[in-house]
This record gives sequence, C-alpha cells and structure tokens, in this order.
Amino acid sequence: MFLLNVSYSQNPAAVEPHIASHGAWVKQYVEAGVFVAAGPKRNGLGGVILAQVASRAQLDDILAQDSYVMANVATYQIEEFDFKITQPEVAALKAV
Repeated sequence: MFLLNVSYSQNPAAVEPHIASHGAWVKQYVEAGVFVAAGPKRNGLGGVILAQVASRAQLDDILAQDSYVMANVATYQIEEFDFKITQPEVAALKAV
C-alpha cells in the first residue's frame, strides 16, 4: 500500500489548467481499484491518495500519466506501508 502526499510546486494559478485532467486521471484509477481513496487537502494546495499496487515501479508508471507530473506543477511524497489494524469494513486492505 502506498500513501501519496501531493503538494503543489507551483502557484495555484499554474496548477488550475491541469485540475480537470488530474481529476479524470484520479477517477480512472479509483474506478480501476488502484486508488483506494483520494481527496484534496483542506488548505487547497494538493491532495492525498491511497494506492494499492503490486510494486513501486507500477506506481511510478501510473504517476507518470498524471497531468500534474507532466506539467511539473506538483510533487509526490510517497510512503509505502502495510495495514495491520483496521476497521472491519476495510479489513481487505491488510497486508497478507
């Protein structure tokens, strides 16, 4: 499991033209079951994505498709972790 902390690296005006395409990209991977959860930061300067992929290389391939990455307007801080304790509703996320 990967926790992606997305932060704008440019001013919001430079990011704005890419918001719709970034949102469509996120939605595509949520619908595919790759992104478990995603949403904006309350400060409006980025977001957070929870991704379930087999490897960091696969994640890097997915991130390369993000309009924010292609336009160089955001950076990703990536943390890999395993769920050990969860609510019953999300128990399937625990590492095997």
